[in-house]
Amino acid sequence: MSDDQQTRVTLLQKLQKNQDDDHSWDDFVRYYEGYIYVVIRNLGVGLEDSKDILQEILLKIWKALPNYSYDREKCRFRTWLCVVIRNKVYSFFKLKSSRNSRLNVSYDSLLESLDLITDSEIDQMAEKEWQSYISNLAWENLQEQFPKLAKEVFEASLDEENNAVLAEKFGVSESSVRVYKMRVRKAMHKEIIRLNQELGG
Repeated sequence: MSDDQQTRVTLLQKLQKNQDDDHSWDDFVRYYEGYIYVVIRNLGVGLEDSKDILQEILLKIWKALPNYSYDREKCRFRTWLCVVIRNKVYSFFKLKSSRNSRLNVSYDSLLESLDLITDSEIDQMAEKEWQSYISNLAWENLQEQFPKLAKEVFEASLDEENNAVLAEKFGVSESSVRVYKMRVRKAMHKEIIRLNQELGG
């Protein structure tokens, strides 16, 4: 491991050290709000309510970060984040349930399903959503570095693995398809590692 990797201070550590570091907080929001939003939506919250809950969760995280003890071996940050999200969504539906009981709108099944989510399931959800989110973020960061054809071949390869089919579709040789895929995947692998180190997820 290089000195740069060993001494790298993650975004999370920067915020824990200085909660009022506006630049780091802006970076945190830029990187994490999409992930938080996806998890909120996956827990059954509607479009408009998700935006409000996202802001409430960001505020809660900002307040909690100075006291958050990060120990990757015990619990990844994204797992802790998903617990915070699940609890907030549960509170949201509980409040809606009590307000709407007179209108005969029931949130019992949603509340029950949220209540039954185990720690293991939260960890699995956190990991699954994180892998998808971080891959999309890496591709967003990298795609301008590649020629148009390389981007198109790579994106098509996500749905079609057969190099011969891709070669015919794009009018290139199979070896060119392999080279395009290999270059992009290698860059993606490096960028995903970098993002995971940077974000301390």
